Amino acid sequence: MVTRIFFLIAILMGLILVPLIRAEEANLIYPDKLIDEALRNNPEILAAKERWRAAQARPSQARTLPDPEISFSQRNIGSDYTTLGKEDMSQAGGSFVQRIPFPGKLALRGEVAEKEAEREEATLETTRYNIRSRVKVAYYDLYFVYKSIETIEKEKDILEKFEKTAEARYAVGKGIQQDVLRAQVEISRLIDRLNVLYLKREGLNALINALLNRPPAASLGQPAEFTRAKFPYSLEHLNQLALQKAPQLEERKKLIEQNQVSVSLAKKEYYPDLSISGGFFSRGDLRDMWEVTVGVSIPLYFRTKQRYGVKEAISSLDAAEQSHQGTKQALLARIKEFYISATTAQKLMVLFQTGIIPQATLSLESAIAGYEVGKVDFLTLLDNLISLLNDELRYYEEIVNFEKAVAQLEEITGPLG
Repeated sequence: MVTRIFFLIAILMGLILVPLIRAEEANLIYPDKLIDEALRNNPEILAAKERWRAAQARPSQARTLPDPEISFSQRNIGSDYTTLGKEDMSQAGGSFVQRIPFPGKLALRGEVAEKEAEREEATLETTRYNIRSRVKVAYYDLYFVYKSIETIEKEKDILEKFEKTAEARYAVGKGIQQDVLRAQVEISRLIDRLNVLYLKREGLNALINALLNRPPAASLGQPAEFTRAKFPYSLEHLNQLALQKAPQLEERKKLIEQNQVSVSLAKKEYYPDLSISGGFFSRGDLRDMWEVTVGVSIPLYFRTKQRYGVKEAISSLDAAEQSHQGTKQALLARIKEFYISATTAQKLMVLFQTGIIPQATLSLESAIAGYEVGKVDFLTLLDNLISLLNDELRYYEEIVNFEKAVAQLEEITGPLG
C-alpha cells in the first residue's frame, strides 16, 4: 500500500514538474539561435545586402554602349507650307547616331564596377561579422546581469536570515542593535543593486531586440548556460588569421583594386571616342538622299581635364593603400587588446574558481560557526558574506569578459574553434 502511494505521488510530481521544466526551457535563449535570427533579419545586414545587389547590377550597365540617338527633320525652302519635291534642298528624313568609346574604355568601366561589387560583398561580410559579435557581447552582458541578480538574491536571503538572528540575539541581550541596523543597511544596498540590474536587464533586452529587428519591448527570455569557448591560440596565430580572413582588410583590398583600374581608365580618357551616324532623306518627286558620318572627339582640354582626372585617380589609389595599412594596424592592435583580455580573464576564472571562492566560502562558514558560539562579532560575519558575494560576481564577470573578448576577436578573424 505504501509503495503504491509513493508511486502515485511520483507520478503526480512528474505531471506537475515536467510542464514547469519545459516552460522554463522554452523561456531560455541561446546565442547561436539569436545570431541566426540576427543574420536573417538585422536591418544593417539587409541594407548591406541590397547595396551589394545594386552594385552587382552596375557592371553590365558600365560595359554597354551609350544609348543611340534618333532624330527626324524636315528642310524647307521659302515660306510655303512645303516645297518638298519642288526644290533641290527641300527634304524630310531621319538620322541615327551611335557614340563608341575608345576600345578598352567600356571594359575598364565594367571592371571598375565589378570591383565595386566585390567591395560591397566584403562590406556585407564585415557587417555580418560585426552583428554576430554585437549579439554575442550583448548576450553575455545579459547573462552576467541574470547571474548577478541570482547571486545577489541568494546572498540577500542569507543576509535576511542573519538579520533575524541578530534581532533574536538582541532581544535576549546577547547582541547589539547596531548589528541589526547594519544588516538592514546592507539589505537595502543589495536591493538598490538589484534595481540597477533590473534596469540594465531591460536595456540589454531592448538592445538585443533591436539587433534582431524585433520591437524593443518584445519578450526575450533568460540566457541559457553555454559551453565555454576554447582558447588555445597564440597571438601570432590570431594575427595570421586576421591577415588572411578579416573582411575589413578584404574591403580595403577591393578598394585598392578598384582604384588601380580607375587609374587605367583615367589614362584611357586621353584617347578620343568615336561616333557613327547615318541618315536617309526623302525629297519627294526628286531623288532620295542618304549619308554616313564618322566623327572623332578631340581631347582638346586634356591639360585641365584628363590630366587632372589621372591625378585624382592616383591620389584615390594612394588613399586606398594608406587606408588598408591603417586598417591592418588597427586590427592588429585590437587583436592584441582582446587577446590580453581573454588570457587574463581565463587566468582569473581559474583563480576565483579554484582558490578565492572556496577560501571565501570556508571563511564565511567559519565566521558563521564562530558567531553562533559568540567568538566572532556580527561585523566580521557580515564582511565575510559581502566578500563572498563580490568574489562570486567577479567570477561571473571574468567568465563574461573572456567570452566577450573571444566574440570580439571573431569579428576580425572569423569563428574560432
